[in-house]
Amino acid sequence: MTKTTKFSRLSLVSITATFVLFISLMIAQSASAMITSSLDLGARGTQVTELQTYLATNATIYPSGLITGYYGPLTEAAVERFQTAQGIVSSGSAATTGYGRVGPTTMARINALNGTSQVTWDTVPFLSNTSIQLTRNSAIIAWATNEATQGQVYFDTTPLRADEATGPNQIPYVSGSLATDNNGMQTSHSVNIQNLQPNTIYYYLVKATDSAGNISVIWPSYFRTNQ
Repeated sequence: MTKTTKFSRLSLVSITATFVLFISLMIAQSASAMITSSLDLGARGTQVTELQTYLATNATIYPSGLITGYYGPLTEAAVERFQTAQGIVSSGSAATTGYGRVGPTTMARINALNGTSQVTWDTVPFLSNTSIQLTRNSAIIAWATNEATQGQVYFDTTPLRADEATGPNQIPYVSGSLATDNNGMQTSHSVNIQNLQPNTIYYYLVKATDSAGNISVIWPSYFRTNQ
């Protein structure tokens, strides 16, 4: 009887210790770690694992949800979706705009959201119905958005370059000249660009920014003025 009681107590201690260890491991595994370095296609290691673990919390961002520690095409696509959803950047490439790359802005945004009790996914405005009216020396670019936004158009005779933002919801640098929709926050936009050269190709980027600072762009595009 004594041996049985002793065995039961030991078993209870063992089970309790195992349960505590299990809970501790679960807490350790679910704890959010900071991403401290930039990540690109082909990267491997624990930083990639942390990135994938975070992205997998939203199936619309990272449908496969694979935690492999390898930054492959699926992870790159998930990062692109995240950047678009957060209004960081939504076009270009890793080399030109940081699209698909975890650079300083994307890293800071993930770290800011990671570890919170509820992940918040900002929504960006959607651009549609883009049209262009051309003359020899002018171009009227019009478009619509699904929410009130401020509209801007960047343009140049050489291909435009846009760098990844240095702060949330910002594009700090886009090459070329800037024309602004002066009608303020609205859903219907029109920008009239004057003093263009006739029979000339112009590259342009349309940018829409909502009241929360979320950004969407149409880029790259181009038009040729009339002869």
